[in-house]
Amino acid sequence: MEIDSPHYMVLEFSPWLSTWYEECRYIKIPVEEFDLRTVSFTYGDSMPTFSDRVNDGKEYRKKVYMYDEILEIIKKYGMPQEWNDDGKYGPERYIEAHIWSDKVIQKYVQLYNEGS
Repeated sequence: MEIDSPHYMVLEFSPWLSTWYEECRYIKIPVEEFDLRTVSFTYGDSMPTFSDRVNDGKEYRKKVYMYDEILEIIKKYGMPQEWNDDGKYGPERYIEAHIWSDKVIQKYVQLYNEGS
């Protein structure tokens, strides 16, 4: 961990999140860009994942995963955007990524600003 609070991102595109803004934009950053020791994940948004209000017994509740671990969960359950984009089956609509370093983020912010 290099910073005290992470940059919150989403693994893959989330159609549901894109509806939050009239002119939604997103960037794709290849996972190879990151030092994977500085990235953690929750299967679903971290707030409902750790909420005491969500008590459905699913194995991925109240857990934080590293990259290789989240890949196993994805193999088992798939991408939430594919099976639950409308939230009909629970609060998990995407996989949240927590980036605990500024290095890659600063690089892409700079690239974005140069292209604007």
